[in-house]
Amino acid sequence: MKYVFDTEAILKFYLGEDGAPTVLELLRQVHDKKVKGYISVINLTEFYYILYRKSPEIAKEKVNNLLSFKLGPHEIKDNDLWREAGKFKAIYNIPLADAFAAATANHLKATLVAGKDADFEGLDVEIMRV
Repeated sequence: MKYVFDTEAILKFYLGEDGAPTVLELLRQVHDKKVKGYISVINLTEFYYILYRKSPEIAKEKVNNLLSFKLGPHEIKDNDLWREAGKFKAIYNIPLADAFAAATANHLKATLVAGKDADFEGLDVEIMRV
């Protein structure tokens, strides 16, 4: 199994919101190499800047903690990925970071771990809602 984590799912975990235990369990499975876990570098950036606005120290600490689960930041190494994200953004009018999360999941043939917002409705991507 492979999972790509959207920013909202990661924030739910760190803020202790509904769905946090599910995200923690998935991150533990990634850490224990039972499943593979990824986060788009765009979503990692989004997570960082949201926390940075509150405190640069907290942002650094939480990103280091997140990466300690062995979650792999997925970089944009080929044209297909950013084009697919652009297509999702254009067609579905979703936030850019969400478009990259969905494109990364689709590109890796992984399940997207996302919150319950409607941003991903209509996309042909397997989604686990938390």
